[in-house]
Amino acid sequence: MKHFARHALAAAVAIAAAAPSWAQSVKNNESPIEEVYVYGEPGKTDAATKLNLTVMETPQTVTSISAAQIKDFGLDSLRDVLNYAPGITVEEVETDRTYFTARGFDVVNFQYDGVGIPFISGNASGLQDTALYEKVELIKGAAGLVTGLANPSATVNYVRKRPTDEFQGSTSLSVSRWSGRRAEVDVSSPISDRVSGRVVAAYDQGESHLDRHEAKNTLGYGILRFDVTDSSQLHAGYSYNNSDSDSVLWGALPLVNALGQQVHYDRSTSTAPDWTFSENTQKQFFVEYSQELNENWSFDAQFVQNTSETESELFYVFGQPDPTTGLGLAGSPSRYLRDEDQKNGELFFTGNIDAFGQEHQIVIGYSHSDTNIKQKSISSDGGIVVLGSDWAAGNTPRPNFTVHNPATQVGDVDLKQKAFYAAARINVMDNLSLLLGARNTDLEQSGLSYGGQSNASAKETVPYYGLTWNILDDLVFYASYTEVFKQQTWLNTDLLPLGPTLGESTEFGFKKSFNDERATLTIARFSSEQSNFGMFIGRNAQNVATYRGATLESEGYEIEFSGEIIDGLNIGAGFTVVDIEEEGQDARPFIPEKLLKVSASYDIPAVEGLRIGAVIKHQDDTTTPRGFVKQDAYSTIDLAAHYKLNQDISFSLNVTNATDKTYLSSLYWDQAYYGSPRNISASVNYKF
Repeated sequence: MKHFARHALAAAVAIAAAAPSWAQSVKNNESPIEEVYVYGEPGKTDAATKLNLTVMETPQTVTSISAAQIKDFGLDSLRDVLNYAPGITVEEVETDRTYFTARGFDVVNFQYDGVGIPFISGNASGLQDTALYEKVELIKGAAGLVTGLANPSATVNYVRKRPTDEFQGSTSLSVSRWSGRRAEVDVSSPISDRVSGRVVAAYDQGESHLDRHEAKNTLGYGILRFDVTDSSQLHAGYSYNNSDSDSVLWGALPLVNALGQQVHYDRSTSTAPDWTFSENTQKQFFVEYSQELNENWSFDAQFVQNTSETESELFYVFGQPDPTTGLGLAGSPSRYLRDEDQKNGELFFTGNIDAFGQEHQIVIGYSHSDTNIKQKSISSDGGIVVLGSDWAAGNTPRPNFTVHNPATQVGDVDLKQKAFYAAARINVMDNLSLLLGARNTDLEQSGLSYGGQSNASAKETVPYYGLTWNILDDLVFYASYTEVFKQQTWLNTDLLPLGPTLGESTEFGFKKSFNDERATLTIARFSSEQSNFGMFIGRNAQNVATYRGATLESEGYEIEFSGEIIDGLNIGAGFTVVDIEEEGQDARPFIPEKLLKVSASYDIPAVEGLRIGAVIKHQDDTTTPRGFVKQDAYSTIDLAAHYKLNQDISFSLNVTNATDKTYLSSLYWDQAYYGSPRNISASVNYKF
């Protein structure tokens, strides 16, 4: 598949090189399209309810990371985007495995153009490039109406780039610290009167601040739009993302020594030998059909097939080092293979009806998802390796991976999910609306997971209630309630499925628009209660992870602001306070109770074409789940400068962690590694 990625990139570059003459006839007769930089999204969003509502009309906190924000701060991976997003914590537990949390809980609800994709594992492997996305939407709180996974954290909706009605093309080249190199190209054009296409490709390669670690990422994306008739449209697309890393971490640095003291290392320290690697390939094929039935009703059909293949050879280091000699650690090598295949289909009708002097919106739909996960672990013939004092040099030789027990080192799980849903926005008065909805979900899980049976089933109807009240034209009070329902693949100590999480989630607050609706302020109060929430216990004698069911209560508030407050000044900011408890005790201490993120960019009036920006992130102190390690509150600052030489050429300079702050990337586990020191990147961008 690496050959395909190189060929896709080469084809896109060839199209870009030929495009100026191809498009000249189009450009000669048309004036340039003015480029507008606005943070957030003042327009429609249906990711929370599938109704065509504005951000002000949606009774939940909605955040949109626009193309302008992605470009301003060089957010080249989805991990970068979510690390930038208000209210989201990015738990980089390993170099190639990441968890995301919002409002204290893991984010497991993901959508592509509004189609929900079951996020079975709870973490993301490898890096996903942002070059194919127009924007990223986040809907805070439980959105079980359309995702089927009503987890009270957030739903992330990735909005893909689409073909344009007129020709446009761009390319960029960038370099950064640690031999980083990146190339990107994006070409869109009409092909005939009723067919348009778009091609996007990106290649990213470089080392990192960690000893021996380097990675490369390859993206290819193509999409066609067919205007079948004047009232119907078909989209078909395919994306390929390969993330290939060497000297990767499995686990991270042991943080407690033999005396029970927290250990501090150089920021470049890694436990990974040079033979370790992780290669993750994600492929996605999608088809979308939309038909206007009449002036009030439309029909949509969507299909997405998502496949991922992971191959890795890893080395897990554990133990407590002697503070003087460094001895006391051991390592466990493993070869790991994982394949996941998801097929997701959705059919829905949307329309408007007039009744009692008001117009009301309705959506009725059906979704079906079929996911299969195959996993395989292979151990080394040498077993556990005792490490010397020079373990950080990564010179442990590669073993032979020959030991495999199909009874305990294999996972093969099928998860089928089907659901019917309906929702309505009832306009009681001109300034008062009710949102009513329900989703009936039927889950069937079967298979084997590392020696334990994974057979389980669950049926649940999840209601959704919402209210919006326009107190003034630019001031809205809102409230929403939904039940929580999320299937879990975890096993208990008897190696039986833990079962689903159940509970409820509520939110209420105010939204205020500014500057002719180009900016939005949201103040929200939220709470949730969950029972049978899977909490990690440990690994049994067969090295199988086991969990227990816990009852958790969480509450907090968020303040978010996004948009252009005055001409040329864009701000994206969020402050979150969250408290999660189990029987009165802090249940997830690795999540900061207070999180602040503020970003801004400003067009300098005195220097035409110059825009500067900054991002400030601050979180309070955190500890590992068992409290052995503490990280004090800290802040980081990113800086950006962009200069537009003319309509076609611009230059960018980005500095991340400008103050060179030292911090641990995550305390999700009892092991961690250090976040990246100061990094500088420079790029040149050309439009044609």
